[in-house]
Amino acid sequence: MVNVTNISTKTIAIATVVILIGIMLFSGFTYQPQLDNATIIFKEEPLEKNTELQLHDGEQYVYSYVFNNTPINMTYQISKGNNCTIIRFVENLNRSDICLDKWGVEKSGSNVSFGDGSVLLFKPWMLALHEGWHWNTSMYMQVDNTEYYMIDAHYRVMRIDNYRGRESFVVEIKTDDAPAEYQWVDKERRVLLKIINDGYMLEMVDGLVFSQDS
Repeated sequence: MVNVTNISTKTIAIATVVILIGIMLFSGFTYQPQLDNATIIFKEEPLEKNTELQLHDGEQYVYSYVFNNTPINMTYQISKGNNCTIIRFVENLNRSDICLDKWGVEKSGSNVSFGDGSVLLFKPWMLALHEGWHWNTSMYMQVDNTEYYMIDAHYRVMRIDNYRGRESFVVEIKTDDAPAEYQWVDKERRVLLKIINDGYMLEMVDGLVFSQDS
């Protein structure tokens, strides 16, 4: 049975930095319906996770990318919440914190993304990765109890790679109307190390120990 999750469009406006670089083509937040009664619905294939959330209180992760020849950082702080783990996007003061259970899911229940599309550090599907893994999801817009199909996304682990001394899953994310996106996900900690897409690249610069750091 597919997992269906709803996220109100009032909560899916993207942070300016994410709009500028076009990150996360299928996060569900590249679409911003103007109808107040519209809702984004994700329909997911079953997802079997093989590890729990590996984020810990007091950690901080920093990512860097270049826009118009200007380096820009994105910082995520981890803290302990009320029976959950909190992710805070430091540079985005207008966003609410994301509160995740031990399986990396927030209140929406989605494994695809969160109500805040600017959280790139972690996605719940990362806890299911293994060699040969593949997964499919679909996105719909619901208006007045009618669902309108928008797009499918196809995820697969291409290989295990060595990224700056750390074992990582290389995940390909494909949709029908855009170039494929490639994400390097740390095999141990299950967090994003790098994204490469058509026209941009983002990578972690602080938060884990890399080979050149020693």
